[in-house]
Amino acid sequence: MTTADPHPAWPEIAADLRRYVQRRVHDAHAAEDIVQDVFLKLAQQLHDAPPAGPLHAWVFAVAHHAIIDHYRRGKTTVLPAIELADELPTATANGDAAPLFASFRSFLHSLPAEQREAILLTEYEGLTQRELAERLGVAISTVKSRVQRGRKRLERALHDCCTFEFDRRGHLVDWQRKPGGNGCGDDC
Repeated sequence: MTTADPHPAWPEIAADLRRYVQRRVHDAHAAEDIVQDVFLKLAQQLHDAPPAGPLHAWVFAVAHHAIIDHYRRGKTTVLPAIELADELPTATANGDAAPLFASFRSFLHSLPAEQREAILLTEYEGLTQRELAERLGVAISTVKSRVQRGRKRLERALHDCCTFEFDRRGHLVDWQRKPGGNGCGDDC
């Protein structure tokens, strides 16, 4: 009698994890070290108790934080901001927000380069504004201004495009494209 694999998608998760890390960490040895660290953390977690939620999501959350830690340690350079924009999510668990994410990605790409870089590296890659200022060799006030202006442009673009409904915790519950939604992509 054979037993079923408790994680039938494991080969797929492992392959996806390696691609995910390698696209973000261009040093092959560092990327493999991060992958192995994620595997070790997963083994420790599975020994203690199964992760809360889907295994795939847990693995990628751990990998995301490991990559951030790698860059914070200063062992390599900052990722090109334009590559990060291409890695933003394209769908949610239920798939309903895919067109919204496509529009958001388009809005993000339309920001001036300095604002786009500031938003991507602070909001999505986890650098603090102070860390980004040090890496760019600019004043902290310059980075704060870029982030604030970028956020305002994104907020304005989303507000012109759609209406949103949030729950009491501020999580997106529903959204609708405004008639003639200004600047929305065709899919939105």
